[in-house]
Amino acid sequence: MSKVAALSFLLAVTYTPGFVSSFTTPTGRSITTKTFVSSKQHLSPYQPNNIATRRNTFLQSQTIDEINTDTTTTHLDDDNTNIIGTVALLVPSTTSNRPSKFGSKSPVQPPSYHEAAEQLARKIRQFSDGRVATRIVTPSDVDTSCVLNSNALIALGLSTPQDVQFLSRTFRQRRTAAVEQQGDDEELIMESSKMCQFAVDCGGNNYAPIVGPYDEANPSLLTDIAPWSDVASGKRLAIQMKDLFEKQTSDEFALALMLFFNRFIEKIPWVQHSIDVTWEKGLSNVEEIYAMVTKCGPCITKCLADENCKACIEALDEIDTRDQVASYRTVVSYESELLRDFSLCILQRNNIFGCSAEVPKIPYVKPLGSFRGKEMTKDIAKGIMIGHLEGCGDAALEGCKELDVSWKVACGANVAYDQFPSQNQLFYPSAKGNGLWYDPVFRVETIDGRNVWCKRHYRVRDEKVPGTFRFSVLDNGVTSDEFWTIVDCAEDLSWIVFHYAGAAGAVGQRYIGGLLCTPDGTLPPESELGKIWDVLRSAEIEPWELFVVDNDESTPGALEAGPPPLDFYRKTASIIG
Repeated sequence: MSKVAALSFLLAVTYTPGFVSSFTTPTGRSITTKTFVSSKQHLSPYQPNNIATRRNTFLQSQTIDEINTDTTTTHLDDDNTNIIGTVALLVPSTTSNRPSKFGSKSPVQPPSYHEAAEQLARKIRQFSDGRVATRIVTPSDVDTSCVLNSNALIALGLSTPQDVQFLSRTFRQRRTAAVEQQGDDEELIMESSKMCQFAVDCGGNNYAPIVGPYDEANPSLLTDIAPWSDVASGKRLAIQMKDLFEKQTSDEFALALMLFFNRFIEKIPWVQHSIDVTWEKGLSNVEEIYAMVTKCGPCITKCLADENCKACIEALDEIDTRDQVASYRTVVSYESELLRDFSLCILQRNNIFGCSAEVPKIPYVKPLGSFRGKEMTKDIAKGIMIGHLEGCGDAALEGCKELDVSWKVACGANVAYDQFPSQNQLFYPSAKGNGLWYDPVFRVETIDGRNVWCKRHYRVRDEKVPGTFRFSVLDNGVTSDEFWTIVDCAEDLSWIVFHYAGAAGAVGQRYIGGLLCTPDGTLPPESELGKIWDVLRSAEIEPWELFVVDNDESTPGALEAGPPPLDFYRKTASIIG
């Protein structure tokens, strides 16, 4: 049953006598949500704290301590007690000129798979808060044991006969080990589900991926007759991961792996929470939907009675809302006051789904320390943010062009939020206090093909270190908290690089990204780009991760949308705060 259908049904029967008691015990607690704790603790062979009790049986398990003595190990967390699992990225034996498919929308040439793997390892560390260790290995390396030991093995771009032969043999060994070594041992049966393997861009053969207990090469009837089972869950996740891998972006690649670790190994805060109706939640779905109806019934009734609002809920019902690319595009395609009220009540005020999220702390990005020969101050940092916006008086810096925007985004690094065309940024002083307002105004190509303008209104406050700021906004009924850093800025204000890290706690979402902005939204001259790419790398962003923004005002989409509503908030903010 879809969420819309369930809501409609529950709205009709909410006040029927005995309705509540049919789902809960007399104490009000669901009888289906007890947590079963086995008297036998299942220990992962990949967790450093369990080294003394591991068995060297499943996948020829090698301890994390042993892995750390290997000088070829890369990107492992310094505190190995936090490591919950491992990833092996298997790349071609020789560095060749064959480009990967990553970076297809960036301002630079696509990276090789070796280069891409280095950044993917960093992204996995960022998304896992340093709790998933990654090794990069080639078939010709002296020590390739990690391809058998790792929880996840992802082969990238293998094409030569020798590499493909190694890939086939390795996948077969992992598959055989998982089946033969588990036997009747309950602990090893659990361990056999803590693995996955995929081949990405390795020719026409997908080499039958494995996700948890699901093995495409050895399908189980349970995937069809028991959709609540782990093997069915593994199949659904395999389909989702394959789709994410094929998009060949670093964000979606890391997301796919986080979904696996979260489902079959240990909770990952980046993807731990879900506001969807899923088989994995079981009858918790009933509790959540009932809470929605009893606490937000009027809002739900109005939303489902409205064609646009109902269409948004139905569209969200078809996706995993932890996929920020799909979910955010869906929301901005249908945003309305009814949708805002719906989300505000269910997610923000009542937190029906028990979500939480903190602003990511990895990577740490150092802010610009000085500007035009002077040590950075909070006033200088605000002036840099204000950039070229007209009418800001003494708050603006020398070189302000007095434009209708502070900056335009030339390219950005977040796949969910930085691909929108026509991205305008307005930073201006608050009428009260020392803060700023930030109004991003951007064009959206909606799911049904329309071109519309979207706008947001952020409150900006100084953080302790000059050049860093705290942003907050109510976005379609959900509050987002963000930490922004000025990474660098040209002294003539011809370009600026921002880094941001944010969280929307009410939906359990976290995100990071970076922006290269200019006065007119075009890329800086070639002579400047080398320095800018190094600035981005200091924030752990590779240039090939960027998405070039279409700021052309003469395109059919821009003409259809009409002039951007740049002063929508500013004309009132100058009066009320």
